[in-house]
Amino acid sequence: MRKLLSLLLAGTMVLSLGACSGGGTETTEAAAETTAAAAEAQEAEAEETEAEAAAEGESLGRLLFLQTHNNNSFMSYMGEMFVKLAEERGFEVDHLTADSDEATQLSQIEQGIVSGNYVGIVCDCTGEGVTQGFKEAKEAGLYVMTLHEGVTDNSNVDCVVACSLADTGYEAIRLEVEELGEDFNLAIVNGSEGHGATVAIREGYDRALEEFSDINVVFDGAGNWNAEEAMALTETWFASGERIDGIVCMNDGMATGVRQVMRDNGVLGTIPIYSNDCEADTLDAIEAGEQSGSFDMNAEAQCEAALDAMTKLINGETLEEKEIYVEPLLVTAENLEEYRASHADSGSY
Repeated sequence: MRKLLSLLLAGTMVLSLGACSGGGTETTEAAAETTAAAAEAQEAEAEETEAEAAAEGESLGRLLFLQTHNNNSFMSYMGEMFVKLAEERGFEVDHLTADSDEATQLSQIEQGIVSGNYVGIVCDCTGEGVTQGFKEAKEAGLYVMTLHEGVTDNSNVDCVVACSLADTGYEAIRLEVEELGEDFNLAIVNGSEGHGATVAIREGYDRALEEFSDINVVFDGAGNWNAEEAMALTETWFASGERIDGIVCMNDGMATGVRQVMRDNGVLGTIPIYSNDCEADTLDAIEAGEQSGSFDMNAEAQCEAALDAMTKLINGETLEEKEIYVEPLLVTAENLEEYRASHADSGSY
């Protein structure tokens, strides 16, 4: 009804202009005012129509959301959070995982392009090989965004959203310093060599080690992201008899293996250990006093930032920043219950 009234109003104004066309300057001024009024009425109608569409839940488009995997609590939670927040904002979402297989994820991207169903792709990347898919997506007119795990070549990426893994590395060692002072023996359990997350976290470790130069790194090896290899690695360290005062691990999976070795050697709970991901068993270890803390990659903040950016891109706005990094969340015994409560709706924690 409002649209009909607006059209009738605009039509009446046009007829009035025709009827008064011979009235000189005064009539010309009146005509200009009437034309401006008609334009304002049409603009207001357009804004009202847009607002009505938003209120009625009209979709902003369909997104293809690709995750490397959902094999731990953090990744599961991030997947759940992205879909929930996207739907609340008016997006439709198809959510796929690649079981950490680069070829699978590249195929998912290519199939998404061929389908013609999507306005954008949001990708937690398995590796550099997906950049070919990004190139094809851009050529097909899709927006491309990386979330959590990105790639080195961002030439076909509209926006990068991640948590600063380097900050978690730096903070883990700084927290060890708070507990132990600046002169102590540190053991470092890395992820797999050359992996993007390994490189990023290691950057933070190295920055801290440069700042706190009295720290003695007695052991430094790769646990390849899993408990079994981390156990095998650290068993040899403890068997050597070299004193270990503090330990940092790049993820909770490896920390689980390290804690078992510490338990076997009767030192569990006596050596501060920090890791990443806030998985359920690590939260239990923090509660039991067996681990000092773990860093959450702030999934909700990452998803919020990604969806903010995607909405702007779809609306034709220019992004102020192409790279957006959110701050990690440190979980210790002090804020453990608060953290658990904030994730209570997810079955992942």
